[in-house]
Amino acid sequence: MDENSSLNKNIITEDLDFTKKLDLLSSNEDKIKLSLEEMKKAISKEDRPDFKTFWGIKNICLVIFKTPINEVSRAVFWKEYIELSDEVKRLKNILNEQTNFEAEQIDLAIQSLEEDLKKYDDVLLSMKTIDINEKITLLLSKKSFYIKTQKELNLLNTYAARINSLRKEIIKTQMRISAKNKFLKRLGSVGDIIFPKRKDLIGAISEEFLVTIDNFAENFDLKKVSFFVLKDEIKNLQNLAKKLTLNTEAFTNCRLMLSKCWDKVKLAEKSYKKERQKSKESIDQALLKIGKLKKIIEANPNDKSISNEEKEIFDFIKTLSLKKEDIKFLKFKIKEAKAPMHLKTKKVKEEKGRVVDEKEKNRKAKLDQIKNDIQSLLDKSDLSIEELDLEKNQIEEKLKTFDLAKFEKLILEKDFRALHHLIEDKKEKQSLNSSDEVNQFFIVFEQKKKRRQTLKNHLDNLNKQLAGSGLCFEKAMMYRDLIDEEKQRLRALDKSIHELEEKIANLESN
Repeated sequence: MDENSSLNKNIITEDLDFTKKLDLLSSNEDKIKLSLEEMKKAISKEDRPDFKTFWGIKNICLVIFKTPINEVSRAVFWKEYIELSDEVKRLKNILNEQTNFEAEQIDLAIQSLEEDLKKYDDVLLSMKTIDINEKITLLLSKKSFYIKTQKELNLLNTYAARINSLRKEIIKTQMRISAKNKFLKRLGSVGDIIFPKRKDLIGAISEEFLVTIDNFAENFDLKKVSFFVLKDEIKNLQNLAKKLTLNTEAFTNCRLMLSKCWDKVKLAEKSYKKERQKSKESIDQALLKIGKLKKIIEANPNDKSISNEEKEIFDFIKTLSLKKEDIKFLKFKIKEAKAPMHLKTKKVKEEKGRVVDEKEKNRKAKLDQIKNDIQSLLDKSDLSIEELDLEKNQIEEKLKTFDLAKFEKLILEKDFRALHHLIEDKKEKQSLNSSDEVNQFFIVFEQKKKRRQTLKNHLDNLNKQLAGSGLCFEKAMMYRDLIDEEKQRLRALDKSIHELEEKIANLESN
């Protein structure tokens, strides 16, 4: 009895209830029976079998089997002992398979996280941005900073949540310690990239927001700004604080500062309501008139009577003995009533702008098509003079429907002049090929000289326009391109005149 009791305490010291029960039993058969029952309980737990307790009791039970026991009882107990041993092996195999599956899933999850980090910039672009109420004027100068920083924090927060979730999952699994450490090490490497960056961004956005709230609290003045306006600003700032990822210190300090401002607003509102009660009848009359104005606007924002109704309301307000806050309140209500009208006007302007943009877009598309037609005609140098003239006239007819800007005329003129010179060249070649008489050559020669003079005058005019006015960079570049092109055309014409002079001289000498 003393030996078994000592053995129990040495092998399974953590299970005090079992050892106490075992010490209370005197019969070895009862001890084995208790051991088998506890072994069954250990592997029958709903959440997960307790293999450690099972093996500890199993070893104790095996020692008890070596003590004197009734042979019939021994055989029955031993059979059950073997069945439990087989069952625990089966459960162990199932658990190993489950653990392996969990390990594979964890490995895939970590791989996914590692891959996402490699394409960090692409993933960041796909993240949604937070909405910042435009009424928060304090943040207008830093709006882009808050949106950009919080967008990246949203991504880093997602990564951090995935890391923490995986870490808990790894710790919870029954895999080997070495396997757990391997996974935790990989997660640690990912965390070394994410957490410091996240901490820096949280610090930056917290510091900036704290400065913003501090400025708001410092400049908080109910004498300069109406309490109901400040009330909205406080609400908007509180809502924004919930959207931003702030550290605990910044969030707490901002909340306390805004709470103090809120208390001041509530006191001002309470005082206002008390004072307003005295002039409630007058204000209610004004509100009725404003309500009437609102209904007119909602029915038809373009109603001609709106301006008269609004004037009557302001004239009525002037007759009332109201406080500055009351007048501000009524003006606010008038503005609120007119909101649908402003919205309608804005929509009309946007629609007009859209129509104008659409017309201009169509106009430019048609103009581009005409430019392409001219260029296409220039490429068709094998066409006859009559065909070129016909298509040129058709393009000119199309252009008559356009109200061209000076710059557009200049661009088109460039293309038309190229087309004009192409046709003139073809006409001159045709004249020269039709006769070998000197007189014909003289006629073409004089035509070329006239073309040269016209071209030179045009070139001089372009140079004057370029030098005489302060053109923008784009237009100046266009003028230079036109001048270069005309110079090139002038050189080509000079060359053809020189060649024609030589031919005439040769014909006269013969």
